[in-house]
Amino acid sequence: MPITLYENPDSPPCMSVRIVAKMIGVQFDLKQMDYDENMRKEPYILINPAHTVPALDDDGFRIWESRAIMGYLVQNYGKDDSLYPKDPKKRAKVDNMLQFDVGNLYASFAEYFYPPALFGHDGLPEAKDKVKDRLSVLNTILSDQPYVAGDSLSLADVSIRCSLLTPAACGHTDYSEYPNIRKWIDKFQTEVVDFNEIVPEGFKLLQDWFRQGLETHGLDPNLFHRK
Repeated sequence: MPITLYENPDSPPCMSVRIVAKMIGVQFDLKQMDYDENMRKEPYILINPAHTVPALDDDGFRIWESRAIMGYLVQNYGKDDSLYPKDPKKRAKVDNMLQFDVGNLYASFAEYFYPPALFGHDGLPEAKDKVKDRLSVLNTILSDQPYVAGDSLSLADVSIRCSLLTPAACGHTDYSEYPNIRKWIDKFQTEVVDFNEIVPEGFKLLQDWFRQGLETHGLDPNLFHRK
């Protein structure tokens, strides 16, 4: 049976799963979910009780959270373990950066960039400083290694690169203070050709979502360009 991915094309976590699947040759039956009450009702709530995207159904095996899905796909369908090493120490480095992404980097973006578009007000007062701090941490990590988890490309690179689509969609693309991140982005997009195939359409939708959200609340769509 085909593997079903429940997703929304403007979601950075969904894009990361689709990129990894393309890299390892996995095809999905894509089911687009709108951000509405149907995500909180059956049948979707039986697939993902957290009512988020992405979620995956592989012949009855169901899992959600993008980073868990990526790990499952590589372990179950990958031709090798290069993206998610079996070696405990190398895997721990990848897991470390995946956790940094979801708990620190992407979380700081969610606190800063989403509240104006969703609710019409600024995020937490310290949110902007958190974004700067997390980017500084990432820049430091990349100061002496070519990839976020060491010497080779991993799931953590895919996850974090897609997380950075959120500030980019808001026009927040100045990495002059973070030259190592800028260098890594350029390297990633040269090497991971599937990123350039999958992301542009969803990125445009994400840009439109932020712009429409800001305009709906009477805010300048260029709000983050000034910050």
